[in-house]
Amino acid sequence: MNREIWRVVLISLFSVIFGFGLGAPFETLVAGLVAYSFWTFSIISQLFSWIDKGMRGFPPDTDGVWGEISDTLNRQRRRHRRTQERMRRTINRITRLTGALEEGIVVLRSDLTIDWWNSSAAGLLALRSNDRGTAVTNLIREPEFVSYISQKEFDGSLKLSSINPSDPILQVSASFFGADEIVLVVTDITRVTNLEQLRKEFVGNVSHELRTPLTVMRGYLETLQDMPGNSQMVDKAFTQMSDQVVRMEALANDLILISRLESDDHAPAVETVNLHQLLQSIVIEAELLSEGKHLLSLDCEEDCSINTDATDLRSVLGNIVFNAVRHNPEGADIAIKVTRYNSYINVSVKDSGKGIDPMEIPRLTERFYRGDSSRNSDTGGTGLGLAIVKHALGRCDGRLTINSRLGQGAEFVCRFPLVP
Repeated sequence: MNREIWRVVLISLFSVIFGFGLGAPFETLVAGLVAYSFWTFSIISQLFSWIDKGMRGFPPDTDGVWGEISDTLNRQRRRHRRTQERMRRTINRITRLTGALEEGIVVLRSDLTIDWWNSSAAGLLALRSNDRGTAVTNLIREPEFVSYISQKEFDGSLKLSSINPSDPILQVSASFFGADEIVLVVTDITRVTNLEQLRKEFVGNVSHELRTPLTVMRGYLETLQDMPGNSQMVDKAFTQMSDQVVRMEALANDLILISRLESDDHAPAVETVNLHQLLQSIVIEAELLSEGKHLLSLDCEEDCSINTDATDLRSVLGNIVFNAVRHNPEGADIAIKVTRYNSYINVSVKDSGKGIDPMEIPRLTERFYRGDSSRNSDTGGTGLGLAIVKHALGRCDGRLTINSRLGQGAEFVCRFPLVP
């Protein structure tokens, strides 16, 4: 800017001095300033022409204000190109990354039309280039998916199974991002599903096959135990063998039950169940199991009923009450209380026993998980009781809450909706 000012000053002085020599200083000053203006407009024209061409090549070769402006624009152009190149490399890297993923990724606009997808999604959903801008519900027409993708908030994932066995089994999860856009993550879970089905069938078949030999073994052991002339050591051996056979039979029965709960895709047989009568029968069985070592109490209205599957409900409540008997020391109190609310019913089984470490509570519903030393094989349990409770509760639309601390007893609360 200083150079430009000096340039104007020098042109003005030269024009005035030259004008005095000609006898017309004012006219020569005006002519000098006009010439400077034409030169400036020429530089500006070159500069704008360079800008209109996308600032390709070198800027106009000039100095002063317009030279500084052209140099600034040229530097800005180089920075912009470097930024563009970095963005291009980043986009290419992300594209290669998403293309290498086994999971399909689909980006939906706010109106549920498809905006972008990676190569895995194209293979899993058979997407083509002309599908961009098409509503995703026109390509995936399952009512469950249409209901899932139309939610205002996404919770969990959705499993899509095809009628054709050769088609893959897909798991879809969605989440919002950006300006109400939706990203769909599509995973092929065919292999995992088939392995899980194979595991369930294997457990169920093996458990069924174990029943016959175990029954034969128990029959022979009972016969051998009743034979006269057995020594004390032989009787002790037969008794221990019989106990283990009974335990194996209980384990086989629980495995069959949990396999049935896992593989049963049919809706539960909903019926009206009188909770008071059901719990009364469970308490009677628990008292026989306890052999008078525990004090059981029941607090439930006689007309309290719930609409659910009776078999699943008995599995849930029976396992919880029997566990309270098996895993608590002699003299412990076990209180069963039913509380009715507007939309649900709570069934609480509370004991005054040893309690459970809070760190172990999240794992109690795992198969064969045993916590402290009170939960060992001597209690007669199979380690599957709470796993059965978890699956049966799921079929009843129920929820299990466990509250406990060591030395302060434990409370198992089952919540059942009044409308299943």
